[in-house]
Amino acid sequence: MLRKLLFNTQVVLKQQPTLHHIRHLATPKILQLEQIHIDEAIKIEPTLSIYSAEIWRRAHQTFQNHGLETVNFLRIVTGNPAILKRTPDKIISSLEIWRACQFGENLLHLLLTKYPELLDVSDHHQLLSHIGFLKSRVSTSKNVWKCLMNSPDLIAQSEESVEEKLNFIIDVMRIEVPELVKSAALTLSFEELQCRHEFLVRLGLFKPRPPKADPNEPTTNPKLYQITDTSEKSFATKICHVTLPEYEAFKDLYAKELEQKSRRKEEDEFSDDDD
Repeated sequence: MLRKLLFNTQVVLKQQPTLHHIRHLATPKILQLEQIHIDEAIKIEPTLSIYSAEIWRRAHQTFQNHGLETVNFLRIVTGNPAILKRTPDKIISSLEIWRACQFGENLLHLLLTKYPELLDVSDHHQLLSHIGFLKSRVSTSKNVWKCLMNSPDLIAQSEESVEEKLNFIIDVMRIEVPELVKSAALTLSFEELQCRHEFLVRLGLFKPRPPKADPNEPTTNPKLYQITDTSEKSFATKICHVTLPEYEAFKDLYAKELEQKSRRKEEDEFSDDDD
């Protein structure tokens, strides 16, 4: 059944991905778009029922001409039904915007199939600027792709926000890029990332590596994805071995602690200005 071939169509860009490693979904190859495929897709996403068979076939042909197989097309339109409203030229334009990121065709198809909403990006220059910024921090286009596969909402975050989190992960937590890109850490807010790290430190469960330590040397620290790619309950109970209420109490106290530090800093700066 086609239903077994499709990803869950209710993709939300800002959800935390539950997979920590990219896996290829093994599926039978569908060569042509048949009415049964359209009918099954409509069962999954009823809003697709407003489009005629001709519109379906025109869009399918456009994606197929650009290297995407039928099963990928079906995953894309069930995840982002508005794609079918677009003319072939607009679909091609959306694909070309992402091709300019130079991930390679196979990786690009995986990304767009997993997160069809990315085809709604329309600002070519802004996207390339953001991708260039990410590449400057994680070294390669493939690492940028890995980041987006785990944290697709990166494209909607400001460079300042991403920079703050990257600096914290790399400079404070002393996590290397290869481990960083395997996680959805950049999906978390800076405050949540900082709080989870501090909780582990105070429990004695996380010790940053010395600055000149061999990154390949084994460590007892939890992996970054274990810290960040979990619900608060799982983080508290499975990683920190405490109850969720205990972690929630720490969050409240830590927020107040940071607020007090910020207030004291402002008061000190104000006092210095008076002098």
